[in-house]
Amino acid sequence: MLTELAHARHLAQLGQLKEILDEAELATNLLEKSEAIPLHVLMAGFQEDSQGRDRFLHFSFLPLNDDEIVAIQLLQIYSTLPFHLQADAREDVAALLLEINTRLPIGHFGVNEEGEIHYRYVYSLSASRTFESDEVLEILTLFVYMCDMFANHIEQVASGEAKAEQVIQALRA
Repeated sequence: MLTELAHARHLAQLGQLKEILDEAELATNLLEKSEAIPLHVLMAGFQEDSQGRDRFLHFSFLPLNDDEIVAIQLLQIYSTLPFHLQADAREDVAALLLEINTRLPIGHFGVNEEGEIHYRYVYSLSASRTFESDEVLEILTLFVYMCDMFANHIEQVASGEAKAEQVIQALRA
């Protein structure tokens, strides 16, 4: 369980991250922890996908035991892809995500408990440092690029439009 001091530190750091994203002209919203939200979360809208659908980034610090982990903090960057997974396509999507995940320089794609497809990266930040604007923006550029590079392939399989084997072969070509 995180101490109130740790929660306060995370809130301050997310506030600093919000300033960086605001300067980059991303729409942001910082949600403080509450009974409904167990951790502070910074949300940021980023460019629409190729079909004009809104996309959002969620930033939150992973709760670490302050007694055991003192040198680093882990910031989760998470985005749910803006399309639905057909129930009968779950196995095919899992096979495709396994293939795609071997190609990613950072993060991974997955399917959460609600059947939403997401992209997630955990950024390790030294406990003695603050966010560097250039570094954060480069990581986010890479994050968005990975979403853009693979989302259409994933959606083809998630919608039942294509089988995983077809898309995997196309990726390998």
